[in-house]
Amino acid sequence: MRDKETEGHSQRVAQLTLAVAQALNIPPEEQNNMWRGAMLHDIGKIGVPDSILHKPGPLTEEEWEIMRCHTTYAYELLSPIAYLRPAIDIPYCHHEKWDGTGYPRGLRGEQIPLAARIFALVDVWDALINDRPYRKAWSREQAYQYICEQKGKHFDPNLVDLFLSIAAPDLAKAAERQVAGEDEAQ
Repeated sequence: MRDKETEGHSQRVAQLTLAVAQALNIPPEEQNNMWRGAMLHDIGKIGVPDSILHKPGPLTEEEWEIMRCHTTYAYELLSPIAYLRPAIDIPYCHHEKWDGTGYPRGLRGEQIPLAARIFALVDVWDALINDRPYRKAWSREQAYQYICEQKGKHFDPNLVDLFLSIAAPDLAKAAERQVAGEDEAQ
């Protein structure tokens, strides 16, 4: 109700999350929880003022502190609802980073639930290739390169290649051909 783009973003990220989950042979019941979590991943933003959510420029450190609370707000909103508890990993942990520099708890590596590690890739990809209030969309090539650069930093290094082969199969194939050509040249 507060942001027209959120619904489209949520639908896109839920579908892509399921595609990755299916490629990993995650059981259907867990996929259902991942779909719910993806659809609800930003529900905590209802506690963030519109002046921050829709700010056209960079956020101040104080505004970032408020924005970072949306994951905890999501946890507080969803955890009392028994059937949504299995879906809470994505709303609560999707801003954790592989290297431990994320939030809200600073989880690192496999401490981060698998659903949230998958979703982090999906969410960042979708955010980069679509317009945001504070910047225009990046090209798919720029987003692809960024995801590659963040392998082992922001993202689970074991998931990046699979994710990119699903999200951007044309770019993944081109990168494979380039690497194969470089290997042959050596």
